[in-house]
Amino acid sequence: MNGPLDPERVFALVVGIESYRIPGWSLPGPARDADRFADWLCGPAGVPEAQVRVLLSPLDQSLAQSRPPATAENVHRVLYEELPQCDGDLLWIYWAGHGFINDSCQLLLPYADATTDRTRHLNLQAALHWWRSSRIPGRRFHRVVAVGDTCRIEAKRAKKYGFGTDKPDAGELNIDRRQFVLFAAQLGQAAKNQAERQAGQFTHTFLKHLAGQTVSKTVEGLVGIAQAVQADFAEMRKNGEAWQEPQFVIDQGFDESTLFGDRWTNDTTGALSEPAGAQVLDQDAWTELGQLLTELGELLTVGTLPAYTYDAYRWAFEVTGCAIPPGDALPAERLLDIVRDLDSRQGRRLDFPLTLPFVCHLAARAKGSNPTWAAEAEAWVDRTRDRLGAAPIPPPPGPTAERPTLHVRLMPDPDDDSKYWSHMWLYRREFESVWESSQPLDLKTVQDELAQQLAACSHTPTRVEFHVPWTLLDEPFESWPVPVRDKTAELGCRFEVVLRCPDERQGIAEIPWKVKWAWLKAQGGQHPKAVRELFDSDVSDDLSDSLQETEPPVAVLAEVTEPLIKRMLDAVLDGGVPIAIWRRQADSQDGMAVPIRTALAEDPAPFDIQTLPARLRTARIKRRPLVLMWDDPGRIPERQTLIS
Repeated sequence: MNGPLDPERVFALVVGIESYRIPGWSLPGPARDADRFADWLCGPAGVPEAQVRVLLSPLDQSLAQSRPPATAENVHRVLYEELPQCDGDLLWIYWAGHGFINDSCQLLLPYADATTDRTRHLNLQAALHWWRSSRIPGRRFHRVVAVGDTCRIEAKRAKKYGFGTDKPDAGELNIDRRQFVLFAAQLGQAAKNQAERQAGQFTHTFLKHLAGQTVSKTVEGLVGIAQAVQADFAEMRKNGEAWQEPQFVIDQGFDESTLFGDRWTNDTTGALSEPAGAQVLDQDAWTELGQLLTELGELLTVGTLPAYTYDAYRWAFEVTGCAIPPGDALPAERLLDIVRDLDSRQGRRLDFPLTLPFVCHLAARAKGSNPTWAAEAEAWVDRTRDRLGAAPIPPPPGPTAERPTLHVRLMPDPDDDSKYWSHMWLYRREFESVWESSQPLDLKTVQDELAQQLAACSHTPTRVEFHVPWTLLDEPFESWPVPVRDKTAELGCRFEVVLRCPDERQGIAEIPWKVKWAWLKAQGGQHPKAVRELFDSDVSDDLSDSLQETEPPVAVLAEVTEPLIKRMLDAVLDGGVPIAIWRRQADSQDGMAVPIRTALAEDPAPFDIQTLPARLRTARIKRRPLVLMWDDPGRIPERQTLIS
């Protein structure tokens, strides 16, 4: 396709849903947003009105006019039957309403006739796959632009709804077709609806940047428009006026991967064009790298991927200026498959393959645990870069420096279950014993000694880790008093306080514990499967088996009532889950329990679970009595084998 885009060859599906058959789902604004978007398409954009299919389910029926409702039947008829038979170059899809993401990070858009038991929906990614496949006849619709002003919150948080599946049978991938998707929010975020304005905050902002633009100019400048919308939201977030972060993705493959960074148009002519070829690995590089990655796999003592694998994967995109694939997850479970994925992509930097910075990052992180392999990997990067004539690679970022931590071990006295043998260590690169009891002590004496050690530490710790038996998990350590001038403060408000039970994780329970922690270090703390929420209905005899079945989850948020906390913790320990959060006591506002996710983060954005110790301290300052189990198998005094 060369030259300006002809609006006569543009078609659109515009959907706005305010009224659903599910109680409590009314949402004023989306129908008006869809109407405004259709007005832009048929007005300044220049698209013939007959080529814009508008489906509305408004709360105010005066808006419906002759618009068909956005039911499953109508959407399927328009999207999969009518529009594919049209002879066009570009398809616009605009959708405003509720939105959820499934376990594969695909956006599920409920129809107006969705019910609680049968929550019928459009799977947007599946629909886009279909439109990028051989199901579309001939050379029609080489471009698709999809815009979703919807939330992207996890469907698993809405357990009472029956989403099921909706994946039309797509044909062969047509690589000549390009797609641009603009979301109102990132994964896990809600999209703000401004009821007083009867408009979505995203659509209101987006339409300001489309005002007066023709469809050809808009499509040519989509990347710039999307970035301008992101900049507006960044400013609104800074001012406390917004919480969401719009995200755009170009050319998702059948695995939801971003294939071509942010290349959407030819910068010199403005014509839509195919991306230039980026460098890829040659046969010599593949032969050497296959052996190198096999050696690394054999060096791992736990898990299938080295620590920081996802960090290396993400940095490869950042350093090449390429759009990071959505989902905060690695594309495969084996290093060689991850490299194949990287080699099939390209960024804005066309002077070196993404694989080179990926391996460079892995090598930098392996120097401490596997220095010989790290040296071989760096030599491979240098040889490959020289042979391909690739650009120099900047040094990768190092791991976040660990701050001093005070470890407190309490071991019950076999002769008196009210007293404990106590030992304290300060950890700074290595463990240093700072105090040990000569006899068993009661907890009040341990409190006093802890306060003295905190005051006397040569390097003030930021965290206190209590290594305790299972029977002490109900002791409110985070509420222990520490002296501050002539007053006392709670320990958990001054320090990050975590509980640990390494001595309870022996025998069979030790294996999943170490495997799960190794998975966390490799995959990072934002993986969509890293956290599992538990409710009373989940606490059963087979819970521990369910938790240990796969590497994730590595953390649980236990929304369980007090009588079931002990059973839940038993399952967590037996199942090898290293991280857990539960309530110390009733946590309520106006008689209603505040969800743990809300207590940890007031906005609905997904958070990195590796920040939980700091988040729990903030929650305690806000008087949220939450408990954190944080059991790192690589940080145990007198048993200091670090997991690589």
